[in-house]
Amino acid sequence: MTTRQRRRPGRRFRLPAVATILGGTLVGQGLVIVVSPLLTRLYDPRDFGALAVVTAIASVIGAGATAGTDRAVVVAADDRTVRALAWIGTVSVALVGVVAGVAASSLRDPVAERFGTPVLSSSWWIVPVTIVAVGAQRIVSAILARDERHRALGLRNAVQGVGQTAWNVLGAWAGPLGLVGGLAVGRALAVLGVGVLRPRRSSFDAVLQAGRRHRRFLLVSPWSAVANVLGQQAPSLLLAALHGATAAGLVALTMRVLGAPVGMLADAVAQYAAGAFGRLVRGGRPVQPLVVRLVGRLAVAGAVGVVVVVAAAPAAFRAVFGSEWAVSGEYARIMVPAFAVQVAVSPLTQLLAMVGRQTAQLLWDVGRLVLTAAAVAVPSVIGAPMSIVLASLAGAMIAAYGTMLALVIGAGQQEVADVPRVRHVENSDRRRFRL
Repeated sequence: MTTRQRRRPGRRFRLPAVATILGGTLVGQGLVIVVSPLLTRLYDPRDFGALAVVTAIASVIGAGATAGTDRAVVVAADDRTVRALAWIGTVSVALVGVVAGVAASSLRDPVAERFGTPVLSSSWWIVPVTIVAVGAQRIVSAILARDERHRALGLRNAVQGVGQTAWNVLGAWAGPLGLVGGLAVGRALAVLGVGVLRPRRSSFDAVLQAGRRHRRFLLVSPWSAVANVLGQQAPSLLLAALHGATAAGLVALTMRVLGAPVGMLADAVAQYAAGAFGRLVRGGRPVQPLVVRLVGRLAVAGAVGVVVVVAAAPAAFRAVFGSEWAVSGEYARIMVPAFAVQVAVSPLTQLLAMVGRQTAQLLWDVGRLVLTAAAVAVPSVIGAPMSIVLASLAGAMIAAYGTMLALVIGAGQQEVADVPRVRHVENSDRRRFRL
């Protein structure tokens, strides 16, 4: 293979593809940011604490509800296998939603009391509904990313943000439900808007074959996905449980303001990278050039963000959100370095599973969960102030994502060993499933 051939995959990182996805994200999530000052006046910190709890629960369970099919779809060899995996994932999401509904109904009072969120008692059904919406959205996103349908991904992102914001504002009359219900409404509208999950026939034999061929995804990836999202959400749950809904709400605003731009950029790049990595892996081509370019560009964006937040956050929070939220700006200064590292590395975490290293992915996800949970729990239990708790969390996040970067770089250097296996499976699938 010539030097020119080796470099070609890295050159496929084209701005228009990411910009198309990011444009839709800016419309949707940008609207979420714009209305945040209004939401802080329509809802109190306790309502934001309830939002953090519902988001954490639904995101964690919804990630595992797909049975790993959202990760398997990206490297599936043909459309027949994709359809079969989509059926497996859809049925799994529906079953998990039913079980979650029974559990939410049975445990609504203890959970509401433990987290100080009465809305989970009166409107317990919002939890299973949000879980189903999150799971369905993950499957849709994987299919769009695999097909590299960048415009559809951008449209999905825009519809999701607009729907969520409209519900948050117009549903204020319903109390906390107007805030916590936005997550489900936005994702449901996004799924319906792109129409990817319209029923398409898939034979039982095709479903069985897809399940056998991608069994490592189905057996390992759900646990990895749950641990991954739990690692993101556990700090919010622990803060609510150990410090109360009001304190958790102040931190939640910090995470919302920092997480919105980070999430918009990281998600747009991740959606692009999923399709690009999947294409390279299916074709047995090296991924390291693309990895290096992604990390370099995202690191620059993260560094700019750190400078802006450190310089302006406290005054900006006080002016935009009101004096009672000023402390959230101080929290932003503490957390922004961790978010900068996250934006540079998080879009690459999906690569490990794609090249057959699901176990390494699972171990990292569990390790990050333990590390971030301990970073919040230990200083909280000994009575440390919130600033120390958040500094501990930031350090844990930086360590975790630094480790992931090392793993991804190692996988990028070694994926050549997997090329014959991947190419053989892809070619075999094409012969077997040719119609």
